[in-house]
Amino acid sequence: MSGTIVIGYNGTLRDFTMSPLRVRTRGGVPRWMYSSLLRFNESLELEGDLAESWTVSSDGLAYEFRLRPGATWHDGHPITADDVVYTATLLQQPHRYFRNSLLIDGAPAQFSAIDDSTVRVDLPRRLSTFATHLTPVWGSLFLVVPRHRVEADGEAAFDQAPIGSGPFMFAGTEGDRLHLRANPAYFGGRPASDQVEVRFFPSNEARVTAFEDGEVDVLIFPGREYDEERAARASARLYRTTTNTIVQFAMNCRNAMFADARVRQAVATAVDRSRLLREIEGPRGVAAYSPVGPSSWAYEPAVSRHDHDPAKARMLLDAAGWTAGPDGVRARGGQRLEFEILFPPDRWNYALSDWAHGIAGYLSAVGLRATPRAVSYWDELKPAWRAQDFDAFIYYDTFYVEPDLYWSWHSSMPRRPDGPDAPAGLPHYGYGVPGYSNDSVDRALEAYRATPDRVAQATHVRQAQKTMADEVASLWLYNHQWTNVVKDHIGGLSAPTLADGTSDLVVLLHPERLTTSRTDRDGAP
Repeated sequence: MSGTIVIGYNGTLRDFTMSPLRVRTRGGVPRWMYSSLLRFNESLELEGDLAESWTVSSDGLAYEFRLRPGATWHDGHPITADDVVYTATLLQQPHRYFRNSLLIDGAPAQFSAIDDSTVRVDLPRRLSTFATHLTPVWGSLFLVVPRHRVEADGEAAFDQAPIGSGPFMFAGTEGDRLHLRANPAYFGGRPASDQVEVRFFPSNEARVTAFEDGEVDVLIFPGREYDEERAARASARLYRTTTNTIVQFAMNCRNAMFADARVRQAVATAVDRSRLLREIEGPRGVAAYSPVGPSSWAYEPAVSRHDHDPAKARMLLDAAGWTAGPDGVRARGGQRLEFEILFPPDRWNYALSDWAHGIAGYLSAVGLRATPRAVSYWDELKPAWRAQDFDAFIYYDTFYVEPDLYWSWHSSMPRRPDGPDAPAGLPHYGYGVPGYSNDSVDRALEAYRATPDRVAQATHVRQAQKTMADEVASLWLYNHQWTNVVKDHIGGLSAPTLADGTSDLVVLLHPERLTTSRTDRDGAP
């Protein structure tokens, strides 16, 4: 047991959240310092984390979790059911980033301590996916905090010197470096490496250079153009994980231009998605035709794909009453089929500009004038979503393990509880950004959430996919890949997986297993 593992991040330490209570815009919470009640294993199955075991009542309304005996906080205090209840109470407060993950139709799940080792959760109504909200995946971040420390220190101080129960302990900061050291009392076994150093760099390019110079061991998102050959030259290996993050060309279904499914179908048949995928994403690109991709157990491959057919696109537009004007742009009732395509210009991980201009070119050929416009994600795209003031955009929609499409595609969305906008400008869940509405899809998504039977759940989600693909609820483009690059001297890495859904830790599911053959940062063994 020896050595220090160095991980490289873009940004600054002050933007990095160390408390799960204070998720900010650059809030990659270090899962390594905390534990949750449950977690997903490499096979994407739920297993206990702090919970040694759990039961669910026959009506699905009550859960009981038995905590691991002897589990302690980093300061040596025992972890109790009261800590879990306290954490849940805090996370349900209106200003919390992921508060809705513990609400069911606006009503809170009720947490209580039966005794020091047993937590009970009572739901206002059945939600078959509820247990997945008690995990560390992004979208839940149910990471348990110690009541005695948060109450004594206050949340701001706790964020500066956090105490958790995970495999690594906070060991201070130095400049733009965060130091962690092994937790010898970790219930999952003492980590194989003594220390972890998280280094922050002023740019993505700077951290890649540091990695290739041997100063960094692990890079999260080394860039979409970073490939296996470049990794090999740096004595490293590249991991690719096809995700449930799907990039889409989303049309505002509330807008008169796109309210008619025939117009959206015309858009789909006008665009040669297969060609754009090859040209932009290359041979590894995974095409998407619905909001659920092949990484999910609920994936339905037999959906309408609306293959490239410009003649059919023109017929659909004619049937919907949009006729070509003198300049070739179609119009109906005085409204022209011209609009902007908003997209954030992030070329490090995505090529959204290429997609926007490629789609605009294909649409022009059938009488739609689309103008791509690069916008700031936080200052322009988020406010446009919030105000529902946009025509179309290119960005992604995502889920990590559980294919709960309710939040994005049920017609009751967006449903935003009262509370401040910060930090995201759009409170978690209740996005419903494209404004799509279909009664049969609503019923399917509700039925999926009401049944615990996996076969029945898959049937409901697959039916929803078929309807949404047929009506082109959105124009899905491709499944995004997460990439991480790791030096060859690092061992013990878990297989690439979606199990730890926080994107910055996607292939680092078991940090306690990581080893290094290097014991200093100068390269000496």
